[in-house]
Amino acid sequence: MAVAAGLIWVLPCAASPFEFEVDPFYVETMLKGRFGDKPVYFFLGPSPTMERAVVAFIGSAGKTLDVCVYDLNLPEFAQALLAAHARGVKVRVIISEENAAKAYAVAEQLAEMEKLGILTLAHNRSGLMHNKFMVADGERIWTGSYNLTRNCSRFNDNHAIVLESKELAENYSMEWTEIFEKRHGKRFAYPTPHPKVDVGGVLVQNYFTPEDDVRGAIIAEMARATNEIAIMAFSFTDKAMTDAVREALGRRVRVVIVLDSGMATHPGANTKALEAMGANVRMSPGVLLHHKVIVVDRQTVVLGSANFSASAFDKNDENVLIVRAPNFAQAMLREALRCWRAEPYSITKWRTQLPAGM
Repeated sequence: MAVAAGLIWVLPCAASPFEFEVDPFYVETMLKGRFGDKPVYFFLGPSPTMERAVVAFIGSAGKTLDVCVYDLNLPEFAQALLAAHARGVKVRVIISEENAAKAYAVAEQLAEMEKLGILTLAHNRSGLMHNKFMVADGERIWTGSYNLTRNCSRFNDNHAIVLESKELAENYSMEWTEIFEKRHGKRFAYPTPHPKVDVGGVLVQNYFTPEDDVRGAIIAEMARATNEIAIMAFSFTDKAMTDAVREALGRRVRVVIVLDSGMATHPGANTKALEAMGANVRMSPGVLLHHKVIVVDRQTVVLGSANFSASAFDKNDENVLIVRAPNFAQAMLREALRCWRAEPYSITKWRTQLPAGM
């Protein structure tokens, strides 16, 4: 399927680390294409594709693999990391300390990683070490909303993207080092080496909290909207973000918001305020909606690990990408529509048919 220049989806990429068959039932959960001459992969869940893609990404590392994830509890992933180490890859893994203590399914593998000296347990006293990224061979990055867990793989609405860029890899490796050295918080953080990166002719902005002004960067994108803002959010509680929605509505920009049904009833949620100001709001039924995504004017996508909350912006260790690629935005918007119209059970979600004309 060929589309406009800048990003072409569903074309094979040479030397792909993801050469595995996707179950036809889940065919839309893996998209592969290019930003210019750079391969791009986009994964959606809940689906078995997510698990296979993680193992494939780990298996693609030939020299180095840095992993920094809030949670990891699937034995297949832990075993893949140990196998990478065994074949000579320099593997370095960081997991949130509180989650590692509860990861009973991978307790033996984590103990082996500690014994080998490749595991670090992170503890951010002011917030959460909430990142979800991997860096392979200093040139490929995996990031998104997806934790390396059973729930995120099989039950939660999630996304992950794989990009090839030495500059982005340097950014994420610096974040890995920062957390390894326990440099949590704005005061002690290293500057992000490349806040703006050209990936095959596509502008990608890369930010980390709390050291970078992620809130300001996202609000600036929302302020540029002239037609439509689509939001998928596990948590949307930040006052400045709510104000940005209000300002967009005041400019007659259409705002569509899909929220996780559980978090939408949280005392700090702005659900009623968003509805009252005129946003189109819906609670995602059934499975947990774990996306942290904003699509602006079907041109720009905000994605990553950060929820739209004060804690995420001001306290947690998080990472965010802002990608200006219209066809990628269309793919993410299709996911937003899927979540908006989803059936309650994940097994029916990918078969949900839209009415004619939608």
